[in-house]
Amino acid sequence: MKKGNYRPTWAEIDLKAVGHNLNRIRKLVDKNVGIMTVVKANAYGHGICRISKVLVKSGINYLGVATVDEALKLRDAGIKVPVLVMGSVLKDEAEAAIKRGITLTLCDRRLLRDISAIAVKTKRRPRVHVKIDTGMGRIGVWHEEAFEFIKSVYKDKNMELEGVYTHFSSAGRDKSFTRSQIKYFENLLSRLEKENIPVKYKHAANSIAACNWKRAHMNLVRPGILVYGIYPKESFRRRFKLKPVMKLKTRIVYLKNTPAGRSISYGRTYVTKKPTKIATIPIGYADGYGRILSNKAKALVKGKFARVVGIVTMDQALLDVGHIKNVKIGDEAVLIGSQGNAKIPVEKVAKLAGTIPYEIVSGITDRVPRIYT
Repeated sequence: MKKGNYRPTWAEIDLKAVGHNLNRIRKLVDKNVGIMTVVKANAYGHGICRISKVLVKSGINYLGVATVDEALKLRDAGIKVPVLVMGSVLKDEAEAAIKRGITLTLCDRRLLRDISAIAVKTKRRPRVHVKIDTGMGRIGVWHEEAFEFIKSVYKDKNMELEGVYTHFSSAGRDKSFTRSQIKYFENLLSRLEKENIPVKYKHAANSIAACNWKRAHMNLVRPGILVYGIYPKESFRRRFKLKPVMKLKTRIVYLKNTPAGRSISYGRTYVTKKPTKIATIPIGYADGYGRILSNKAKALVKGKFARVVGIVTMDQALLDVGHIKNVKIGDEAVLIGSQGNAKIPVEKVAKLAGTIPYEIVSGITDRVPRIYT
């Protein structure tokens, strides 16, 4: 624990690993392809300001966030590089963003009118990136209607049409559909070029596409999960080495010698089969360590695996440490990361929880201090 932090549960963030992973991403793309690193959701739970400062120092071109609040937090931290809000926004949000030089996503005429009016009012010329829906079915103007919409944006001299982008729905699963999405986007870009409508940034590739779809790199890629040392597909592990940025750790705060036949935690979902020792650790679902991990997950104590037993509660979880020698109060327990020669990758925790690693790391709450190394 860091001095002055009285919570014996923490997320340890390796800032050098961020730089390593970014360099590995750079090897995936051509030298003329820029990088927009995605730091939304508190940099996927890793700490948006500290992570962004490392990325900026490493020379990235852009930062991508989900909300205006996230973008303003970066500006308040003194970060001056371009920041794109990748979600659609309301009028008051747009005005706050424009005043701070934040780039907005544009995908409907309502927001086009609002941004134009705000630009006149504030005497600023905001940058916008038009979002094209090529098959995600979320925000974005449908690709069939995109050319006429982009022409309207380009003709409005109150704003700068800086970028055009799309997002893949199944880049890791459906090759045929992804090819279709790329084709729709390429056709639009070709039409813009023929009509002499200049666009500085064209981007489509998320982490999976940055690895698997070179055709989708355009002139800017948008890696997210890769930056944090997490593999979006298990097969990528064989192709290149990333360094996990986060370790989730806690300390044993209580030990109890427990006879056979005793039930553990709410609902009596676990009953000891033999005499053992049960350790209490101060982490629970209010910290982002979910109930779904009850009776499934493991922790590392003294370099050995200890099973999570019973229901994970709001503030505490229980480990069976009866097979581990000399366990004492204050011993470190690793829930994500390595200890000695043993490892618990976040990908494995996500699989046990029936979800994806993105949800595990971004779900670790603010109650868990981030300790930067």
